[in-house]
Amino acid sequence: TKEVKIKRFILVGFQLFAAAAGFLCLTVGCTTEGGTGITPTHTYIVPVTSEPDPLDGTRWELVAFESEARTSSIPEQPRLFIAFNKGELSLQGGCNAVSGHYRIENNRITITFVEATQVDCSDSMPGINEIEDAFSNAMPTFESYTIEGDQLRIRYADGELFFRRVSE
Repeated sequence: TKEVKIKRFILVGFQLFAAAAGFLCLTVGCTTEGGTGITPTHTYIVPVTSEPDPLDGTRWELVAFESEARTSSIPEQPRLFIAFNKGELSLQGGCNAVSGHYRIENNRITITFVEATQVDCSDSMPGINEIEDAFSNAMPTFESYTIEGDQLRIRYADGELFFRRVSE
């Protein structure tokens, strides 16, 4: 009858719940002291590095920023640099801090995280905010890179960035 089916459904549901709870107790651990018995661990975002990474430990000066929409002029001062270090990259020398995580695979460069501060420096450094904004917007769309001597070229969805190697 309908009533027997409902009781059977509830009984099977309860049995499945009890089995799942028992399995969790066995795999995770249970206590009767009101806690889970699990020591919490902290999670950190660590950049994924790839091997080999020809960009690791290098620093480059931005010399040209070209896009399909327009070509941004690079100010003479301050000089802008991009540095690569163990899966992290940063734009240095300007007004704002722009950084991210990168991964290299077969001349492809992928940015997995971008962070940028938003300080307005248009009075003290004319044009710098536009370059920094354009750079941080381009980072997630980085596609490929080539190194020829002391020149680095990064292609992104809307154009190319050109850099010159700088010795520390």
